[in-house]
Amino acid sequence: MKSLLIIFPLLISGCYLANGSPNSYTFWIKDGKQISYKERQLCYERGKSNLYKKDKERLEYLENRYKELGYSDNGSSIMRTKYPNEYQEYLYLSELIPSHSQCYYDLGYRFKAPLTWCLTQDGDNTKICIENMKYRN
Repeated sequence: MKSLLIIFPLLISGCYLANGSPNSYTFWIKDGKQISYKERQLCYERGKSNLYKKDKERLEYLENRYKELGYSDNGSSIMRTKYPNEYQEYLYLSELIPSHSQCYYDLGYRFKAPLTWCLTQDGDNTKICIENMKYRN
């Protein structure tokens, strides 16, 4: 009985305990293939074009700064550690971009996340599944 209590939660969580669950974009599928980086970037740029001009220009500046600064030897973002205010602004402006789900759907992709992923509690998986439910078929 004790072993069942240990095994059951692992089955429910989908065994994502060590690495965390995969990103939601891995479940956007068309003809058995996952959405490509190029198509995700296309949708990102389309979403970014909906921002106010001032916000878009500032976000593009911060994106370039983020890329220029790169990463430290331990793998963390230099912008995040040395310029936390700019990093927070970058995150805030990124959040203003509307969801890419409709764009993915318009490109012919469908959201096919398994139930185990949707129920995993290591992030916003449940929220993402509920939001993307209308893009399943």
